Amino acid sequence: MIVKRAHAFLLLIILSLVILPLAQVDLTAKSTREKGTINSITKPLGKLGIIVIVDALNTTLLETADTPNIDQLASEGMFFLNSTTVLPSATTAAHVALVTGTPPEVNGVVNTVAYNSTRYHELLPDESPDLAYVNYFDMLRVKTLPEVAKENDIKVGLIISKSKLEVMAGQTHAADKLLLIPNEVVAGDPHDASYPFNKRMDIVEWVTNATISTIEEFYQYILNGESALLIVHYAEPDYIQGALGVLHPDTIRLVEYIDSQIGEIVNKLKTLDLWSRTFFVLLADHGFTPVNPNLNLLSNDYLHLSAVHVEHIVRETAGLLLFIYLKNLNSLQEVVNELYEYPWVRNIWTRFEVENATGTLSDIGLNNEFAGDIVLDINPPYYASRYYSVGVHGGTVTQTIPLLFAGGLLEKKKIKTPTILDIAPTLAKLYGFTMPNATGEDLGLTKPTAQVKIKASPGIAFIGDTITFQLNYTLTGYISGISASLEILNESGIPIFSDQKSVTGISGSVTFSTSIKNIGTYRVIGIIKDSEGDILGGKSINIIVVEKEKVPYPIGKVAVALSITVIFTVILIILPIQLSKKIEEKEE
Repeated sequence: MIVKRAHAFLLLIILSLVILPLAQVDLTAKSTREKGTINSITKPLGKLGIIVIVDALNTTLLETADTPNIDQLASEGMFFLNSTTVLPSATTAAHVALVTGTPPEVNGVVNTVAYNSTRYHELLPDESPDLAYVNYFDMLRVKTLPEVAKENDIKVGLIISKSKLEVMAGQTHAADKLLLIPNEVVAGDPHDASYPFNKRMDIVEWVTNATISTIEEFYQYILNGESALLIVHYAEPDYIQGALGVLHPDTIRLVEYIDSQIGEIVNKLKTLDLWSRTFFVLLADHGFTPVNPNLNLLSNDYLHLSAVHVEHIVRETAGLLLFIYLKNLNSLQEVVNELYEYPWVRNIWTRFEVENATGTLSDIGLNNEFAGDIVLDINPPYYASRYYSVGVHGGTVTQTIPLLFAGGLLEKKKIKTPTILDIAPTLAKLYGFTMPNATGEDLGLTKPTAQVKIKASPGIAFIGDTITFQLNYTLTGYISGISASLEILNESGIPIFSDQKSVTGISGSVTFSTSIKNIGTYRVIGIIKDSEGDILGGKSINIIVVEKEKVPYPIGKVAVALSITVIFTVILIILPIQLSKKIEEKEE
């Protein structure tokens, strides 16, 4: 009997534990909804690197046209009219060199399309040379600037007006936004002399509008402390120079229109106050020179050069450079001796050293399996192309390019004449990383900046709780006299807390702490500044402050629960007694 009653009381306790919580209300945090967007940050905390490529903007044309916007950038920044691009001085090879900091023999991309010379040598007599054919993605074998930037959490945008330049995004197609000009905008063949001038302007304007919309899209990220990379490609005046000529009045007029569009981009950056946080690069990928359409060395056969009398194939590279692939490398000396006598030969480079050659492929950064066994540099007005043209590029004659640096993050100093290979390493330094495999150099033209991160603990706090903020920073270059500041703004953008501490070292961590007396969503801004108060970098995050909800003790619900408990108690006590009596009566 005692055991049975003990079981009853145990059951009573369990029921009480189940029923009583029904009458309780947890003391939980009351969340608040954000009442509005805080727009108190007016100075961008992040940074922007922007590269604008004007295809085939040769220095002669630039000196002839009226370009007030480029002139203004040149007066404020650093301008070089004698920079150089790679060989071939052609669009695809130059752009890949630009975004890798490497020559074609390292990055693999010798042209838009080529042949694998090793594969060609191995083909059987009845096999087509097309089996050795490769394109730019087949050749690419190193990472590009957009790829490395994405690996370092940098926003990447590519605005391009030639589809082959998607190669700049690399094998992983690294871009947050990649915009390629639609076919309906081009609507025709810009290589043709009859292509309407207003359509050329449409192509240019599309690039400008796409660039400005991308800047606007990335703006909030940069404002709050993120970094971004933007690469912009104008296809003109490449098309018009081939169709009409280098110094044709319409060519000059189009360059002047491009200048106005560059002004639109710079004005947008200044309007958003991004210019102070921008490193701006403007350059051409190659030059351009006039030729005589009647002196085309490939006018009859686009796969062979009539001056070469052994089995071979050729691949043009924009007109002034020709890749010659020999079926049998033992005939290399014989072919060079033949070519050496012609007036249209400017330079001859070969896979290995032979007499009468200018040098080897290694001398011009083209020593890989995709370049020809012979690389022929042609003297204009001669050229070698499958296309009719009054102007071409590709060789040493069009290797000189203009190169301009500007923007608030430019640190002007005396440097050697830069090349196209120096751009990617210089931009990489801006972001605090290095380019793998780069043979170009960081020019040291970017001001030191800081990458900043903030962690709040707790991120959602109660009124009066101590909130700790850890600000971590890394500088891209050493600078003395830096300080870390933290400011907290309420939903009206009014500062409710600010503090500043001196810091040292190229990287480090700073701790701030405070408590907040009112509920709400608060903007926390952490900034690293130099000794003059200029922003090196910063970060913005939100925190939420809530209050503990005070709930009156639920007397009514507790009374109900106790009543239920009493009823169950009575049942549990009386029922066993009655059952026990009945059992005893039966036993008697």
